[in-house]
Amino acid sequence: MAEVKAKTDIVSIIGERIELKKAGRNFKALCPFHGEKTPSFIVSPELQIFKCFGCDAKGDVYSFLEKYEGMEFSEALKYLADRAGVKLVRTFGGQTSEKDKLIEIHTQTLRFYNYLLLNHPVGAKALEYLQKERGLKRPTIEEFQLGYSPENLTLINRFLIDKKRFTPSEVERAGIGIVRGGGIYDRFSGRIIFPLFDHRGNPIGFAGRVLPWDKRETGKYINSPETPIYHKSSVLYGLNITKSYVKKKGVAIIVEGELDAISSYQAGIKNVTAIKGSALTEEQVRLLSRFAPKFILALDADIAGDSAARRGIAVAENAGVEVKVTEMKDFKDPDEAARNNLEAYKKALIGAVPVWDFLIDSSFERYKGTTGEGKAKISREIAPILSEIADKIVQAHYIGVVAEKLRVAAEAVAEQVDKSNTIFTKIGTETKVATIKSRRELLEERLLSLVFASDPSILLTPKIGSLISTPLYIMILEEYKNFAAKKKVFSPSDFSENLPSELFDGFASLILKEETPEEVKKELDLVVKELKILTIRQKLTDLTTEIKKLEEAGDKEKLLKAQNKFNKIASTLSELKKKDIDIFI
Repeated sequence: MAEVKAKTDIVSIIGERIELKKAGRNFKALCPFHGEKTPSFIVSPELQIFKCFGCDAKGDVYSFLEKYEGMEFSEALKYLADRAGVKLVRTFGGQTSEKDKLIEIHTQTLRFYNYLLLNHPVGAKALEYLQKERGLKRPTIEEFQLGYSPENLTLINRFLIDKKRFTPSEVERAGIGIVRGGGIYDRFSGRIIFPLFDHRGNPIGFAGRVLPWDKRETGKYINSPETPIYHKSSVLYGLNITKSYVKKKGVAIIVEGELDAISSYQAGIKNVTAIKGSALTEEQVRLLSRFAPKFILALDADIAGDSAARRGIAVAENAGVEVKVTEMKDFKDPDEAARNNLEAYKKALIGAVPVWDFLIDSSFERYKGTTGEGKAKISREIAPILSEIADKIVQAHYIGVVAEKLRVAAEAVAEQVDKSNTIFTKIGTETKVATIKSRRELLEERLLSLVFASDPSILLTPKIGSLISTPLYIMILEEYKNFAAKKKVFSPSDFSENLPSELFDGFASLILKEETPEEVKKELDLVVKELKILTIRQKLTDLTTEIKKLEEAGDKEKLLKAQNKFNKIASTLSELKKKDIDIFI
């Protein structure tokens, strides 16, 4: 683990996933874990850590991959080891994680289904259907690893349990088999199989579609149930194949079904991915927005009348994604458009309109706003839609658009929007209790941050060290003194290497703050001056309390000494306020 980490550059790993910009000795970016417009996410190449000063996400390269990619630690370790060329050796008694086991079951199963479709007589008719009726070419079928599960409920039992030696409980846990009596029955029997992958290419589930000649009384589609590795709300079909095209184009075309995505991809519209149904989830938005800042929805359903779809759109818009909608008026769905009139399909995508315009126009098309009743229906539908727009300037614009269309005052529309009870989900929000720091703590924190950014040896001067009173910073100061006694040259990585864990986070927060070298000295003088003023004021406060006690006690001699001391310190404070100081004064 240590060798892998030593050979890994956190800046490189994070920089492949989000845009980093150099900021002094560190790198900064918009935090990928919460919505923000001002960068507060800092990566330190010296400490090999990251920290967000907005949502407090922090950690090393392993924790970043766990949080950003959803990897388990073992998965992150293997990924980084492969990149670094380090061979991992399983320790004696080490066991495969449940996630690895479930992925292996899915890997073996998809190979089995794929073989039956492409290379076995039992799948010949299904293959012919896909090629002749659905227009899929063999290379496309191979790339998406489509498969076929015969109408034989126990075949999967013989393959996974008898041959591959998985247990019935493992196959059931994977969502592939259903335990009945003493055996396992194939959940997907008699269907075309669409393997479902996470965006890294791990098989995590399946979708099955019945064939036209299947006369069984069963649903047309069946999907894997929720499992430890498959969560419907997080999956985007085909993204494991298309993500590079999505990133290159900067646009993600979102369709509804597997065949919509596959046909579009085969036709040359490769920056495409599919969701289940018409509603984007927060998890899908969070994932897809990593690859593109713009979404085009090419969905079959009427999203204007679908409240779940509108919530998903609000999530995307409020995450800073530009969302547009294309209407498939001349075609049933993108699959049909891609196979029958590619140019019209492309034209429809190019002509996609901003989502709020689309939703407003759709409402006006359904309910003619010329009568009082029509206007009431439009108001009831559009007010909740407009309330979901988080950007108040954008919201005000569309309130004006609707008011003009209805020929009513904008104030009346705004009032209806305010009354709406629709609650939209704002991506990335995190509730946390903020620790309120005193002014002195903030100044001490700033002092240490500036000193570590310039010349930490300043802390060895008694007059500077004496300004530190916060317990955390006192301990960091003591650790630095010990470090400086052994080493002449300060290095943040060397210093932090042996810090106790309870101090490491505090030190990291100090040095991760962005500093401009030419401004450090000037601000350092100001911070030291403020801390000296606070220290003197505290002494005056203490003396005031002492003087009151001496007055009550009638001790004139001690009272006079205390009053003289007070006047002398007050005079020092007055002089200090007047002049610029050097930090060593």
